[in-house]
Amino acid sequence: MYQTKILSEEYFNIFSGVYNDFRMNSAKDYNFEIQPLDYEGFIEYYKKGFIECILLLEDGIPTGFVAYSTIQEDVIELYIIHLLGNEDLKKKYVLLLTAFMQDVSKKRKSKIVEYPMLGKQKNYRIETESMGFKFVDLGVVKFDMQNQEKIRDILRERPETLPINYKIVPYKENYFDELTSAIHLCFKNATDTKFDPRFLTIEGCVDVAQKITSSFYGKFIDDASKILLYENRLIGFCLSNITEGKIGNIPLVGIIPEYQKTGLSSILLKTALTEIIRENQNGFLDLSEVNASVDLANVRACRMYKKAGFTEVYTYPQAYLEKITI
Repeated sequence: MYQTKILSEEYFNIFSGVYNDFRMNSAKDYNFEIQPLDYEGFIEYYKKGFIECILLLEDGIPTGFVAYSTIQEDVIELYIIHLLGNEDLKKKYVLLLTAFMQDVSKKRKSKIVEYPMLGKQKNYRIETESMGFKFVDLGVVKFDMQNQEKIRDILRERPETLPINYKIVPYKENYFDELTSAIHLCFKNATDTKFDPRFLTIEGCVDVAQKITSSFYGKFIDDASKILLYENRLIGFCLSNITEGKIGNIPLVGIIPEYQKTGLSSILLKTALTEIIRENQNGFLDLSEVNASVDLANVRACRMYKKAGFTEVYTYPQAYLEKITI
């Protein structure tokens, strides 16, 4: 009754229905902030090898798919597993995940697999775990830019005084090398490395920093991206961007280890958030929210966001598979 097949040209016309169902429900069912590619764009990316796709067929008709990418050097990115209807969902999910695992088995000798199980996908945690996946539980927190009472509270607060020889300044390009080094020091031992190995090396952190500051992940807000200096040496950072429309994001906050547990990250985050609020009020930005992802096991980070006025909106398991070792 059910079978899986690699997407091919013979299915391009009849696959559009299930793909457009995913696209139409991507925000509601999967918490996507950015609308996925339209169908023509998806097929174009597929033909160019940027995206790979396996279909679930019922009597020869596509009713589900898994989309992923293997073009990254160290990571296989599993983007989405989407299914139509309500029957045999766990069975269909396992069929697609199994087909994916078979297709990438050789590449797993040199790459990890990362899979953010957003929205409905977290209902399949047990099935995913049975395939060998491990998990980091993440939360998405939000500061509501339309909550005027909360904004007034932030602006009324007296800025916390930095210790002598410390200062916070906006990001400039001349900080790039120091920023890259600081990202590596902050995250090389973090749980983020389990699903994003770029943090393990300086070269990987160059890629992270370059993609954030060049607006690859969303429009970079340089004035609201703050750098913490001690005696003119970069020791911390809070970066800001706009991921889609009116949604702001804090992709990275960090203080290098020797200066941690001093409350500096909280001051840095509040400084960046205050700048975003002021730019929003002055018409330079038009944001409805600012959000961030946080490891739920990182109690200090969770408290930092809560203290700054962020509230948790949803959680999800960030699944990952380590490289195959022989």
